[in-house]
Amino acid sequence: MKNQTFLKLYLKLFISIWVVLLFAEGSNAQILNIPDEEDREGGVHYSIVPVLGYSSDSGFIGGGLMQRFNYGDGISPFLSNLKMDAVISTKGDILSEINYQRTRSFGTDIRSEISIIGEWYRQAHYFGIGNKTEFSDQLYDEKYFMYEKQILDLSYRARKTVADFGFEGTFDLYADMGLSLMDATERDQNTLFAQDNPLGDQDHRVITLGFGVITEDRDSEFNPTEGYRYEAGLESSGSFTFSEFDFTRLHAELRHYVEILPDVVIAQKITGVHILGEAPFWKRASLGDKYGLRGYHYDRFLGKSSILHVLEARTWLFSILDDEVKFGGQLFWDSGRVFSEFDSNGLFDNWKHSWGVGGAISLFNPDFIVRGDLGFSSEAVRIYAGVGYIF
Repeated sequence: MKNQTFLKLYLKLFISIWVVLLFAEGSNAQILNIPDEEDREGGVHYSIVPVLGYSSDSGFIGGGLMQRFNYGDGISPFLSNLKMDAVISTKGDILSEINYQRTRSFGTDIRSEISIIGEWYRQAHYFGIGNKTEFSDQLYDEKYFMYEKQILDLSYRARKTVADFGFEGTFDLYADMGLSLMDATERDQNTLFAQDNPLGDQDHRVITLGFGVITEDRDSEFNPTEGYRYEAGLESSGSFTFSEFDFTRLHAELRHYVEILPDVVIAQKITGVHILGEAPFWKRASLGDKYGLRGYHYDRFLGKSSILHVLEARTWLFSILDDEVKFGGQLFWDSGRVFSEFDSNGLFDNWKHSWGVGGAISLFNPDFIVRGDLGFSSEAVRIYAGVGYIF
């Protein structure tokens, strides 16, 4: 009954926000018809794509995604950008996300971003804490690493440019607030989750406040070919935020892009995370998803800290319909590790590695990109899909 109530409340919220945002700024929408860079003079435009495919973590999936741009009066990169997707899998998972960004908020030049994520995993993963946790295909097939979780994440970020430099470089300050509601339950008493009884199991609440800085100078937010983006910040949770856990999360991320040949781009990302205090297991530093160490199972490594390096070579291969639809590909190499009380503190000890190939399609708009990756690791082969490059 509790699960059904949680799901019904979220579905009502998801549908309500979809309807409100869909018509908030006018109805001059065009399905899969968005102007190119030369013709982008404003207006509201849509891309709507049905989803039918396969994900290693969720099985066969079906659903849809929508991206809605309002380019205003030639505002760069946009006045507002709405992304929504929802899928249901054959494993019984229900995954949905809403992300809304507006570069002019409250009559000011403050850039706002609202994100709402609702997930119900019937077979979520828990492999324990640390960089050397046990894994075997037999235990995985026997559901030893499985538990069930429902999570609702809501976050808001306000970002303001305080200085300009270079050709299009900016230095920004931002403030964050977030709410996470998690219900994590064991599937069986013989699972690792039931045996470990990790901090944060059952029904819990985390509320965070944070701030940070972003400096960037890229030629595009959606398909960068040159430039960089740096971010550093912290988020804190405790009694002062009415949260159930006391911890602080520090993070830093460095991104670089260089076009080494015409239409061949090398993209690099380095990310570091460190947790101070006692965070629930689902807020620990994590590696193993579509953003890093692709090829390992989802949430494969959890720890107090993590470091990740991602290297990608991207290119556009050919196009059709007068360049309205473009097809591309990417090669990638991911490396990283987590740190915990059970691991060596040597920075370069026991790094994990994965590699893979992928494809990308740009549909009727250089800003709308659908991506898929095939990742290989020493433990598994995984398939990923999503909207936009991972960084």
